[in-house]
Amino acid sequence: MRWLVGGGLLLAMLAFGIGVYHAAGYFKADHVVVHRPNEISGPTLTGTIYVVQSGAVYRFEHGSFTQITSEDGWMQPASGPSGQLVVVRRQNNFSDLYLLSTSGRKLGQLTHNASSASVESNHWSFYPRFTPDAGTYFFASDQKDPYNSYLVDLAIYALDASSGRAVQWTSPNEFTGGDVNPVPLRGGGLLYTKYSIDDSFKVHSQIWVQKRQGSAGQALTTSELGCAQPALSPDQKLIAMVCTKGSNLSAELEVASFDSTTLAMGSPATLVGGQMVASPSFSPDGATIAYLAPASPGGHFQLWTVGSSGPASARAITRDLGLDSTSAPVWVGG
Repeated sequence: MRWLVGGGLLLAMLAFGIGVYHAAGYFKADHVVVHRPNEISGPTLTGTIYVVQSGAVYRFEHGSFTQITSEDGWMQPASGPSGQLVVVRRQNNFSDLYLLSTSGRKLGQLTHNASSASVESNHWSFYPRFTPDAGTYFFASDQKDPYNSYLVDLAIYALDASSGRAVQWTSPNEFTGGDVNPVPLRGGGLLYTKYSIDDSFKVHSQIWVQKRQGSAGQALTTSELGCAQPALSPDQKLIAMVCTKGSNLSAELEVASFDSTTLAMGSPATLVGGQMVASPSFSPDGATIAYLAPASPGGHFQLWTVGSSGPASARAITRDLGLDSTSAPVWVGG
């Protein structure tokens, strides 16, 4: 009898342990199945959107995704000349910019950052953006200190598409990571994200504007707001940005009026709050903003849309993807 009772207790303990194991596995974040974009469908949107997942670029149109590159380090696509794309390809120790067709075919390599001398001499290029006339493209890149290879602060450069000559536009604050997210203006100026460090060694991000190459520029947002990742509407009358406001758990999508002539920005208004918002991008008509955010705290980043003017009603376009939050959606006309 005691043997039977002991055996029963052992079986009960085993069953309880298995149940706890499966329950714990269910509540872990990794129980969520992350699909490739071309395995799902979504609501139909006007035009075409390009997004990135696992190092591959996907095209979203008519409610379905098409993979246009291999999973090979591709990231941060941007609209290029003649309907083409300029895309970053990241390697282990460097990254370069490539010109791709909308079907993913390589048309040219725009930078050559791999060094044959040493790994320390390699360079990085990120965040490409073409000017509205497609004559110049801006990007963030590092100019390493020959006496300190660990100092890698990105500055923004402009490269003439016809001559291939690059000039440095911004001077980053040291040990901050540098200046990123360039947005060229029609009048020749530049919006971007600038990072700084205060006396308490806390890093702040601000939306910054420069009228010309090498000028001092000025901040459009305060350091307390923690704003970054600017995006302009096609008519350059609205600016969208992501602001943390001192939080490490959420980032809000803000929108404000913008005068590209006087370089003045109106008071920001919150479109989306309570999410970890990233990488906004305007629709071709400027009426809608695409952005990336998890569907739940700690989840993978999904594609969302929201109207650029109130009332704001966020709409989830995907629910079970794992999109690259540093690669802003590219929304072009269909």
